[in-house]
Amino acid sequence: MHIHISPRWRQLWLAALLCCWAALAQASNKPALWLAQKYPGGLDLQQYWVSEKYDGVRGYWDGQALSTRQGTAINAPAWYTAGWPATPMEGELWAGRGQFAHAQSITSKAVPADADWQGLRFMVFDAPAAPGSFNERLPAIAQFVAAVQQPWVQAAPQWRETDEARLMAQMRRIVREGGEGLMLHRASAVYRSGRSGDVLKLKPHEDAEAQVMGYAPGRGKYEGMTGALLVRTVEGIDFKLGSGLSDAQRRDPPAIGSWVTYRYRGLHDSGIPRFATFWRVREEGMPPSLAGDVAVTP
Repeated sequence: MHIHISPRWRQLWLAALLCCWAALAQASNKPALWLAQKYPGGLDLQQYWVSEKYDGVRGYWDGQALSTRQGTAINAPAWYTAGWPATPMEGELWAGRGQFAHAQSITSKAVPADADWQGLRFMVFDAPAAPGSFNERLPAIAQFVAAVQQPWVQAAPQWRETDEARLMAQMRRIVREGGEGLMLHRASAVYRSGRSGDVLKLKPHEDAEAQVMGYAPGRGKYEGMTGALLVRTVEGIDFKLGSGLSDAQRRDPPAIGSWVTYRYRGLHDSGIPRFATFWRVREEGMPPSLAGDVAVTP
C-alpha cells in the first residue's frame, strides 16, 4: 500500500528529527550550569548580590575551551583565551547593550574574525568549581580576572540593594539605557546545576520560546510576504506571531523547525500569550527546557 505524505508534513517531520538529533548530540557536552528563576518580589534583598543582566551569549570556560550553555563549542581566536587559567568560569560574551544579534553572530562562526572578537567582552559572573557560597566565590572571580590581565575579561560588577523600590529603579534605569534587566544571586548559596530560586532574573517583560511550524500569508502592504509565523510553544500551544517581524524577516522568514524567542505580557485563559511580539531567532535551536530544564531559560 502506498501512503502519500505531503511535502509540508515531510518538511515538518525532517525538522523535528533534526532537532532531536541536535539535542542528543549536545547532551553529552552540555555543562551543568545554574539557571535562574523569575524574580517573585517581596524578598529580603539584603541576602542578595545584584548585577546587570547582560544581553549576550552565555559562555562557559571549562579550563581549556569555551562553549555555550548548550555545550556547543565557541570558536574564539587563540589570542582571546590565551593565558586563561585552568579554572572553570561562567560569563557573558557581550558586545554591549542592544547588541545581542551581533554577539550571537560573532560567537556562532566556525572561523572567528579577529576584528569582531576585539569588541567582545567576557563578563565573568560566577566560578562553578570554586567551593563555598557566592560570597566566597567572588574572590575567585577577581583572581581569575587579575590572572589573565586582558581588558576584554572583566568581572561583572556586583552590588547590594536594601529595598525593592531602589531595585526596581535600578532595573528601569538599565532598561532605559538599553540593557535587559537585573540578576540577583543569593549571597549564601553554593553553586549547583539546574534551576534555582537562589539565582533570579528581573526584567520588565516576559519572554519564551516557540517552534516555527508554518507561515500565514501577508495581506495589504505585506502581500507576497509572510504575514505571521505559525508557532508552537514548548507547552504545545499554537498561535500566530506576526508583530515584531521586520520586512526583511517577512521576505525571508525563520525556517520551519527553527526556534524563536518572543516577548509577551501574560497569558489568555487558553494559554495563548497576550501581546506576543517576535524578538529573535534562537541560533542554538531547541531551548534548554526541552532538554531537561524546568522552565524556559534566560
